Amino acid sequence: MSAAHTLRLRPDDTVPLPRFWRGTGFSPGELLLTAEMQRTLTLLAGVPRQGIRYLRPHFLLNLVRAHRTGTGITYDWRLLDDALDVMTGNGFVPFFEIMGNPSDVFDDFSGIDALTAWRDLVSELVGRCRTRYGAEALRAWYFETWNEPDLPWWHHGEQGFLNYYDACVAGIDAVDPGLTIGGPGTARTLSPMFKAFVAHCDHGVSALTGDGPPRVDFISVHEKGVGKSFEDIAPDSLGICRREMQAVRYLRDHHPRLADLPLINNECDPQIGWWQIHTWRATAYAPAMIAKIIDQHHRLVAGDGGAPFTMLFNDNGFMGTWGHRTQFTLFGEREFSKAQSEHVTDLAVVEADAATGRAFSLIKKPALTVMELLAQLGETRITVEGDPPLAVGADGPGIMATSHADGTLACLLYHSTDAVRVSGLARIRLRLPLATARPALVLGIDDLHDTPFSVWERLGAPADPGPEEVALMHRAAEPRVIADGTVTPGADGLADLSFDLPLPSVALVLIAGDAEGPPAVPSTIAVATVPGLNGAGECLVTWTGDGRPGTRYEVGIAEAASQPLALLPGRPILTTALTLPAQVPGTRIGVRAVSLSGRHSDFATAVVS
Repeated sequence: MSAAHTLRLRPDDTVPLPRFWRGTGFSPGELLLTAEMQRTLTLLAGVPRQGIRYLRPHFLLNLVRAHRTGTGITYDWRLLDDALDVMTGNGFVPFFEIMGNPSDVFDDFSGIDALTAWRDLVSELVGRCRTRYGAEALRAWYFETWNEPDLPWWHHGEQGFLNYYDACVAGIDAVDPGLTIGGPGTARTLSPMFKAFVAHCDHGVSALTGDGPPRVDFISVHEKGVGKSFEDIAPDSLGICRREMQAVRYLRDHHPRLADLPLINNECDPQIGWWQIHTWRATAYAPAMIAKIIDQHHRLVAGDGGAPFTMLFNDNGFMGTWGHRTQFTLFGEREFSKAQSEHVTDLAVVEADAATGRAFSLIKKPALTVMELLAQLGETRITVEGDPPLAVGADGPGIMATSHADGTLACLLYHSTDAVRVSGLARIRLRLPLATARPALVLGIDDLHDTPFSVWERLGAPADPGPEEVALMHRAAEPRVIADGTVTPGADGLADLSFDLPLPSVALVLIAGDAEGPPAVPSTIAVATVPGLNGAGECLVTWTGDGRPGTRYEVGIAEAASQPLALLPGRPILTTALTLPAQVPGTRIGVRAVSLSGRHSDFATAVVS
């Protein structure tokens, strides 16, 4: 498959582009108490410009201990407090599923006593969170129903689910009616549970108050590209949008009062089954598919579909290996292979596990690197005229062209096909209306050049890679430079930027604004020595950037205070969290920002202790 495409940007024709894709999820919530997930969140927090903002773990309430007394139920919140502190302490906003059963004390949602007890549980939870994190912060949270109640995760039937929702709303409203709650987070398209939920929220009667339906602030569904399978079945990316629009049309036809509520797909994955091995999840196929699905949603659901589409989550925050639906490959002593349906919480085991130190390494996969590229997009989308025209379909190249308030242009291009085993090449000619020459940078991810997985394969697929092998995989995780230079207008006032876009791949084009200022010095740099494989340890380096689009970073190391910092070789760094090989105490590590024009900030430094 080979083709040439000329794409002309029309900056005079724009629409808003809300960054609706900035969420992820995982199961179970107790992973937040493990060293592996805590390091994962530190690294995820480095995605620039809050490129990942929302976290949606399952079974959080299983972390709460319940004790029945003569007067009711008392709760021990300490483990849940610790888990929420891990999320909020890394800057994430909880998308809180009211899911789980503290000490298994709730076995019924039919009687008023059980519903009152659940309401009081929710009130105590929300009141505690408001006290710990503040009322203003809590209003940014989302509260959601039990995950996928139309599947066996929910054991109490349709009426039990509606009663449960009434109690959740009553519990939240008793603390702050301004908080956001919705659902049903169902897995099957227009399932009976989905229909019963929206009907209840439209014209039902609350099982607790007996007056009117419970409020609902958003409608959530789970639509994915293809069912679970151990075979590499091609996902149907457009089918995700079609099925979401079925839900929209159902609301418009049967419950128009709810039709304008925000629509959320917070498990929008190419394939069901995070735990089943599909090696394409470690290749450029995954980021190209992610970018295409996001583009399809903006154009076909929120755009031509006119739906109030608000959020799309890639539910890939789990712990696993190359072929799992994860953002990192985990090398270490512990394996995470349990699916949600197999999970049983044992809090004694959770506490013992949290106190156990383990050596491990996390290797960033292309599915996370593409989130760093997507984070560079602006809030204004630019119309693009294609020759031949680009179809927003299942196959071929696509582009999300955007601009920032400072004039920076950021265009994400993808070359994707739903079929897993297809290759090809597209020659891209990007035509840009520029008045003056501007610095430009083009970054990309493809399978013709090193990725962490291809490096691992070339090293002989080691099960326990050494420090040098881990460092090679880390370097291959950053996007490669396709072009770096200056774009100059031609005689017709348009500038040309040409490059190849392999299938599959993604590329990010960044072009500086007219008045690009000098980059700011990174702040709050910190270095922590963490356990790595083979007893070698690793350095986890974090810092704070200024959030300007197009900023990249360079890292330097000096073993003595008198030595100059020597820059590490490798690809540009967009993230503000990085794993390096272990360094001896006293080593200085410096980070500096680099603008699109190539100007450098001073180094911010920290010393390894």
